[in-house]
Amino acid sequence: MLKNIFFAIILIAIFLPANFCFAQKLNTSELQTIKELIKVKHELESNHELKSTYKLQIFSGSLDQANETQEKFESLQLDIASQIIYQTPNYKVWVGNYRNRIQADRAFEKVKSEYPNTLIIRPGK
Repeated sequence: MLKNIFFAIILIAIFLPANFCFAQKLNTSELQTIKELIKVKHELESNHELKSTYKLQIFSGSLDQANETQEKFESLQLDIASQIIYQTPNYKVWVGNYRNRIQADRAFEKVKSEYPNTLIIRPGK
């Protein structure tokens, strides 16, 4: 056992410094490109074009029932936007638009008492 520990320490001592030899330095044009890509990503996220948001699905079924569910949800006045989406073969009522799972979980707690079959989803994933 002591031999194995000694062998592991020797391997770490040899390979740890080797990692630092291969570290890369970015030049200014590469840094500028990275900054531009980050800016584009933020714009796409803010316009909801990048599908990295969470939503709550409170209903899946026929169009008539989806309309009724949406009207009932809007009457609760939770200050959460809702929309009806068609995904073959059902209409779905999605509510909210959350940037991370924590925000979606908080909204889920508000909605689950009225809609026990609510799901947290990531559309487009």
